[in-house]
Amino acid sequence: DRKLIDLLRWAVEASEDEDGWANLGAVGAKITSQQPDFDPRSYGYGKLSTLVEATGLFEIERQTSQGGRVDILLRELPPPPAARRR
Repeated sequence: DRKLIDLLRWAVEASEDEDGWANLGAVGAKITSQQPDFDPRSYGYGKLSTLVEATGLFEIERQTSQGGRVDILLRELPPPPAARRR
């Protein structure tokens, strides 16, 4: 779904820090600000994190704080190198 991919890429880019990482919570907030009726279940996923993971377009890192809270960070993977032409 091209619209979904564009929305995810936009939200990650709009939420990323100087190193290119975006907190999944901020990404979700950006998505719902643009599309209030957005629900990952519409795409067959119970959570935004599993939907993002299933696209294969993002590097995902989970960080656990000392208090036990898990932050999910993501950034877009670079595009694959173009196939060499002979």
